[in-house]
Amino acid sequence: MRKILELALATEGTLKEKKQQQFARCALLNTAQWALDCRTDVPNAGEIRAHLTEAVCSMSTGALLFADALDSLPKTSSRVVCLHRSAIGLESELIWADLPRPKLIITSPPYPGVHVLYHRWQIQGRRETPAPFWIAGTQDGCGASFYTFGDRKQKRLNGYFAQAEATFRSLAALSDRGTVIVQMVAFSDPSWQLPRYLEAMANAGLTETKPEQVSDSRDGRIWRAVPNRKWYASQQGEIGPSKEVVLFHRVRI
Repeated sequence: MRKILELALATEGTLKEKKQQQFARCALLNTAQWALDCRTDVPNAGEIRAHLTEAVCSMSTGALLFADALDSLPKTSSRVVCLHRSAIGLESELIWADLPRPKLIITSPPYPGVHVLYHRWQIQGRRETPAPFWIAGTQDGCGASFYTFGDRKQKRLNGYFAQAEATFRSLAALSDRGTVIVQMVAFSDPSWQLPRYLEAMANAGLTETKPEQVSDSRDGRIWRAVPNRKWYASQQGEIGPSKEVVLFHRVRI
């Protein structure tokens, strides 16, 4: 697998445009994760090449369909703004002076106490590798806690809940009573982590709402099985890391 990736990356220079090179690296990331991350066996060279071809075709088709969809929209119908930064302090951006309050905010915060690797792959479900950064041609300068609001082994997860509260306080500052904030989150132990999480949201100035028309459980919330979750997430019971709850909040007026 490594030799195939080395050969593929060595030919990146044959693509003249920077965007083409980035597209190729994305296809390689897709294929390498499929071939390596939490698999018990590594596919052979033929299977890897076939998947890479499939990934390139799928990504190309998706990009063309997306471009066509954008072209079909009225030119003055919307404005897209991308901000690459921490959500904490987001309300201080000057750009908000020219934008209306958001009507909908959709988030999937890190899961408290749950072992999730956002910056590594696991070879055969065990040994961790920084291969994604090698393939992407970038540096990985942050540890796991950077991506997860704090160390999952910290007692009572105080660091996690402090980060969550600060994050959603900033989102609350951008919102008004018409804004719906949706969160999809899982817990290693919902019995105490969910109440603590809701407490952090209340401290951030948010109030939970439970839409009756979409609720399908005894507690009035939506619980769902998380697709493509790592095999070890299901080892902690029916409602644990393998289950995700959808929470709805509004700004407390």
